[in-house]
Amino acid sequence: MEKRQQQIEELCAASIRAFSGQARIRFRGHRLELNGQLAPLRAPHLQPDSESGFGQHRGAADGMALRLKYSDHRFHLEKMPEGDASQLLFELMEQIRVESLVDLSHPGMKRNVEQRFCTWCSDFHNTGMTENQLGMMIYTVAQMVWSRLTGNPPIEETEDLIEQQRAVLAPAIGTDLLGLRRERYNQAKFAHHALNIANIIIAINDAIDAEQKHNPDKPDTKEDDEKKSRFRLMLDPMDDSTDIQAPGNRWTDRDERLLKEQVDSYQVYSREFDREVIAASMVRNDQLKELREQLDLRINDQGLNVPRLARQLSRLLSTPHRRGWSFGHEEGHLDAKRLSQLVTSPSERRLFRQELITPQNHCQVSFLIDSSGSMKEHIESIAMMVDTFCRALEQAGASTEVLGFTTNNWNGGKPAKQWLGRGLPENPGRLCETLHMIYKDAKTPWRRGRTEFAAMLKSALFREGVDGEALQWAHRRLMEGSAERRILFVISDGCPMESASHKANGEHYLDNHLQQVAGLIEARGEVELYALGVGLDLSTYYRNNLAIDIDRSLDNAVFDEVIQLLKR
Repeated sequence: MEKRQQQIEELCAASIRAFSGQARIRFRGHRLELNGQLAPLRAPHLQPDSESGFGQHRGAADGMALRLKYSDHRFHLEKMPEGDASQLLFELMEQIRVESLVDLSHPGMKRNVEQRFCTWCSDFHNTGMTENQLGMMIYTVAQMVWSRLTGNPPIEETEDLIEQQRAVLAPAIGTDLLGLRRERYNQAKFAHHALNIANIIIAINDAIDAEQKHNPDKPDTKEDDEKKSRFRLMLDPMDDSTDIQAPGNRWTDRDERLLKEQVDSYQVYSREFDREVIAASMVRNDQLKELREQLDLRINDQGLNVPRLARQLSRLLSTPHRRGWSFGHEEGHLDAKRLSQLVTSPSERRLFRQELITPQNHCQVSFLIDSSGSMKEHIESIAMMVDTFCRALEQAGASTEVLGFTTNNWNGGKPAKQWLGRGLPENPGRLCETLHMIYKDAKTPWRRGRTEFAAMLKSALFREGVDGEALQWAHRRLMEGSAERRILFVISDGCPMESASHKANGEHYLDNHLQQVAGLIEARGEVELYALGVGLDLSTYYRNNLAIDIDRSLDNAVFDEVIQLLKR
């Protein structure tokens, strides 16, 4: 599902770039990003869920493209009213405005945005959002504005439902509805009428609330409260739901402090059974040699140009260092000690010295490999890629470390059993035995550690994964070294997955921790953090990321893509 979603988003982003003329457009973490920051597109029908078909995503993408082309988002935010319901109304009306501007030469786009809006309206109604007073009014206004601007009739499914509400609202907002139609090509004048409508709707709703509050014959019910609560959750167009900063924005000291507090709040039920091991110690020597031979054969078949890769990495990672002077040159810096030669030999020109500058590489690159069960099918390609990178990096003068992470048992193991035996206390935190594996440490050259490196091919080691703690571990090891530049690559095919912790704490517990740990590392800036998603976009967790497809073939182009990632 994630790979399908990524393909859909890539196609949609290409479509948005083509129509809007905005080159730096892409989806990260299922959110549209413009020039490295989240695009301010908050109309609810622009957010189809991942289960929606391609047509729904394409309709939302076309709506986004129209918004970027025909709306000034700074002006829109300046005029944004206060209050969730007012903001939702204002957001909806501006989005309907730009969607009504589709040129007749784009009939497909017109059809796409209309289908997407109609589907959202049906979902809004079918989930019970029209069963409360405010929900019905907002839904009716959306239908009236859409019908007025596009010339389409209201949605047939709910036309009878909104008829009474429409008759009540029409006298109050009729003049401004006409203004919306008349001024749809002028955002500023349109906004004036849109704000009037939003204010009128909220005033009517407040008046009805006040009347019902003093009506003893109509007591509030728990069911009504629940519906209003659900409605308020949907009415958050500013989307402040996460404390993690959007990728691409600059971190502030406040962000860093907040992330530190969040990371520190993460709980572990027991560390008693956690292990950190040399991976080769879990594989028989004869099997290690066999796996290494298997890996060498596969690498030789790829025809990779390791010297070329080493030169690219050397240019990218090396820094110039002075190591003295070279004398007796005909150009350069004048050498004062040789000035006397001008008297004795007026024709002498070798009176200059030149500074000797050589590139030096004081860099350590670590690779942290997700060894959860789903990675088993990709591990041979990953091993070839990392092995090649290690050889090239060491030829370029950098040191390398290769780490992996999994769990010692399935379904939590001993900590989960302890938790069960103690009566299932609430919010236990991480409930499993982590297994952190060292395939090659930073002090061991590739040539000496190449056999032990092959331990990552042992399939029995792949279980589940707690990514956030593994990232902390890899970061800590990097910081213990003396390198001037530190780079950490995470290689994974998805989100953290450990079944016992998910069941006990909620499915987002490990996800949130990974986001917070990655955010804190990026905020501090001591380590350059990159993620390589195996057939998957990892932008939900990492700012600098690249989706790679290495299962069909591992060629020089894959390494070039990673080089470009390092250059960003």
